[in-house]
Amino acid sequence: MHRAAAERGEVVSVPQTPAQVTLGVISAVMAILGGVVLLVGGLMLFAAVTGKAGASDSGLSIAGITLSGWSPLGLAIVVLAAGSLLCVTAWLGFAASRDSGRIGPYRFLCYLVGLVLLVAILWSWGAGTILIFNPIVLSTTITYVVVCSSLADRVQREHDEGVRGESFLLNGHQRALRLISQVIIVTAVLNAVITLIVWYAVSQMDPATPVTIADSQLAAGELASKALGFGLASAGVNLLVGLLGLRGANQPEKIGPFLWVSTFSFAYAMAQLAGSIFTSGGFGSVQTSSITDALLYGACTYLSVKIRRQPRDLGGQATDGGTSSASNAIETGR
Repeated sequence: MHRAAAERGEVVSVPQTPAQVTLGVISAVMAILGGVVLLVGGLMLFAAVTGKAGASDSGLSIAGITLSGWSPLGLAIVVLAAGSLLCVTAWLGFAASRDSGRIGPYRFLCYLVGLVLLVAILWSWGAGTILIFNPIVLSTTITYVVVCSSLADRVQREHDEGVRGESFLLNGHQRALRLISQVIIVTAVLNAVITLIVWYAVSQMDPATPVTIADSQLAAGELASKALGFGLASAGVNLLVGLLGLRGANQPEKIGPFLWVSTFSFAYAMAQLAGSIFTSGGFGSVQTSSITDALLYGACTYLSVKIRRQPRDLGGQATDGGTSSASNAIETGR
């Protein structure tokens, strides 16, 4: 059976529970954010070293925290340290998402960061400053204490109880759709994070201040509510689409909902693209997002159709890239 599966181009996926899958997505987001923070820190360090930022500058402010007396070099080191922490957390999270036995270091790091945050909050409280409401401290606390630590505890509990997730026999079309779905899920989470950042930045402005975005001018107060509502709604829809695609890629008999969603999205994207070309008289003024959406959902529709047409056995399971439990995957490899 294992040789026959290999001849069909099938690959057994790593067995993962829902908690491990979620941990993998969170780790991917943290890896991307960590890379961005490291890039920013590197640019700040370059500016400080080359003298483009005065070493005696003071009163630097980040998200409401005024760093009086801090030099640009010191601030660059702090930013680089924060980016490194995000990357290390992502690396340990990726390892634990694929092997629950490696959850220990990730769990220890999350609790360590949570303890440091608690000490910093209590110290600032004693100094007369309420640090918990600062957006950086609040978002870090929620991420490490609420999200990451909870996931680590869940994965650790599943490991102690001997719970193992399903593994799947994936052919080329399923692996491609699985990768695309994971990208959609990570993009949705990043869009939600960016939406919250934009909402916070705009909400700090005077509500009457005009803000121009995509050739439209809105007051800051009106833009803040719209950015939050539409941004989170869009991220939620993309997250749902990604989850449907991931389920359909793993279990071909459940590809139907994603096939309908991707077909509708592809038709809508093509209609938008055709309308833009018709009104502008060419590709010159067509937005890149319209083309990428059409290509993305076109690929999703094609892969969904190919997966739906896979031969199935009498039980309704796909014989070319079907599902199996972790124990079945082990038996297949014998």
